[in-house]
Amino acid sequence: MDSQQPGAGVTVVPLGPGDRDRLLGVDAAAFFFDPSQHDIAHVLDYFEWPRTFGASRDGGTTLCGVYTAFSLGLTVPGPLDGLTTVPLPGLSWVSVHPDHRRRGVLRAMLGHHFAQLHEQGVGISGLHAAEPAIYGRFGYAVASLEVHLSMGRGATLTAPALDEEAGRLETRFMAMDSDEARARVHRLHVAATASTLGAVTRSDLMGRVLFRDHPPARVGREPQQVMFCSRDGETTGYARFTRSGTWEDGSPKGTVAVTEVAALDEASLLALARRLVDFDLTTTVTFDQRSTDDPLLWWAGGPRAVDISTYDGLWLRLVDVGRALSERGYAAACDVVLEVVDEVCPWNHRRWRLSVDDKGVGRCSPTTDPADLRLPVQALGAAYLGSRSIASQAHRTVVEELRTGAVRQLSLAMRADREPMPGIAF
Repeated sequence: MDSQQPGAGVTVVPLGPGDRDRLLGVDAAAFFFDPSQHDIAHVLDYFEWPRTFGASRDGGTTLCGVYTAFSLGLTVPGPLDGLTTVPLPGLSWVSVHPDHRRRGVLRAMLGHHFAQLHEQGVGISGLHAAEPAIYGRFGYAVASLEVHLSMGRGATLTAPALDEEAGRLETRFMAMDSDEARARVHRLHVAATASTLGAVTRSDLMGRVLFRDHPPARVGREPQQVMFCSRDGETTGYARFTRSGTWEDGSPKGTVAVTEVAALDEASLLALARRLVDFDLTTTVTFDQRSTDDPLLWWAGGPRAVDISTYDGLWLRLVDVGRALSERGYAAACDVVLEVVDEVCPWNHRRWRLSVDDKGVGRCSPTTDPADLRLPVQALGAAYLGSRSIASQAHRTVVEELRTGAVRQLSLAMRADREPMPGIAF
């Protein structure tokens, strides 16, 4: 059913497979990509059409915006530094046609997205931001940081406690675009994300589509490869990568671009990394989607031993404060009343009592009791994965303490003992 949303007469309408070309038209106008570098015939094969919508000013005849959401999982803090997985609708392909910018189209689509999730009883929404200045005003906040590492071929990865075990592991690589490779990657991906804070779990269908080889997209690189690590015949890790070969003054200057690494244990991660930094005819190895306290960084010697860049990773938005705070676990007991400020989702704009027992299990429900803290919904999204603490946000005056000690109590309860991974792109 169509639903009228705020935004100067913008209507949000459902889209289906028959709207494929119209959706791609809006997206191409907004992101102006080279269509030859994308598998246009199959690029939408992993879409969940019931979660895909367009914005229109004439009832759906002409689209001025589009968006979709993917059914993903997010590994979040569990009770007492454990881990748990919660549903994550991954907002993606958000596009507004340039002819319709600044006319309420994005506000209408995001309002529709939030209302749908609220009706479905979903706690959070997540995204990767193309432009970071946009999404904060809609209640999203950066919940994890993404680190990009670059090191030279033959970089020394020092981890004495793991040397013996890593040396016993076997590594082999093969082309990524095969049924066997995709199936093995997906099985291990699901297993690894369950034990990795901040990890996003994709569907098998998403992987099968995204890992297809499309020759024009290589832009001078080889087809995508995957390296597997095994212990006694059991796969314990994988790395997706591509190599590109260049020569300067008669010498090889190839690069290895590692787009994803997942391992069930640190010995497997070390074995994969040592093999990746030792390919012939290469001089540089890059690792994407790493965390701020990643073992690879420290095995390589720390920030001054590698080239390091840091970006915003996963953005989170609490769509239902009560459900979102009840679904994750906590590191310590607490009992606080939160006055949440949320102008976009009015059902959140109220006071909530978060009660956490000594086992780290919390319950968050509406209350009329006096508030201990006043904070915007963005502050809870920032702290949701345990990294951007409530205390640090209070120091920046984002969080207002109304009862002495409440900031510290909530901050300790929401913190995690590790930094979250940034989560895969979607």
